[in-house]
Amino acid sequence: MACPHFRAFFLLPRHKTLSHWIFGYAFGWLLLISVTPLPIYLAQQRESRHPILWRIPDSLQNAHILILGGGHSSAPTLPPNNQLSHKALVRLVEGIRLKRQHPAAKLIGSGKSSSKRAPQATVLMNTAVALGIAPSDTLQSSIPYNTETEAIAYAQRFGTQTPLILVTSALHMPRALFWFQQQGIEAIPAPTDHYVKPDPEKSPYNWKPSAAKIKMTAALLHEWAGMLYAKWKTRGQTKENKK
Repeated sequence: MACPHFRAFFLLPRHKTLSHWIFGYAFGWLLLISVTPLPIYLAQQRESRHPILWRIPDSLQNAHILILGGGHSSAPTLPPNNQLSHKALVRLVEGIRLKRQHPAAKLIGSGKSSSKRAPQATVLMNTAVALGIAPSDTLQSSIPYNTETEAIAYAQRFGTQTPLILVTSALHMPRALFWFQQQGIEAIPAPTDHYVKPDPEKSPYNWKPSAAKIKMTAALLHEWAGMLYAKWKTRGQTKENKK
């Protein structure tokens, strides 16, 4: 229940204009992110920066296929695939699809555990094995806890010489590539888990109210904020190195 003093504040004559402005702004923002096609347009613009990797070039038969973490639950009563979040499972399936094209490629799961139980890297690779990938073809990077540390951990363990195919959500791909570039790794993007799935027979844009548009907006804001932080941090590090 709202505080009566808080409600009374907005009922005072001199604050009515302010209250109208705040409520009008909130309603307009909600309309913008839940009804208009703007979230779909912005998501599609970001997701289309890197095309689908339909097939791994023959020259990259010994590549590493790194699957970035996307969330999981430690539920030992469930099979590993059911412990992965939807995002993580979609990324893994894309990694397995690419791995089957070149048996010599290594599949690498990335991510730690926030619960101090099974790391996400382990759950990812357990799922891969359950889906037919040989255990000897899997590797784990179970230390990193975000995209920045995933890039650092990979570079420290595997270096920069082996070709790297980076599998992550299409919306997240620009930021992920940025962090790997900071480690001197020009990864080959393999985007998946697209929010916008264009149908050539109809436009993806619509004016239907949708909670999915709100979720899309939240994901976009997360990526924009994450990229701003990444550029701010790396710029600060560059200045420190020049001193």
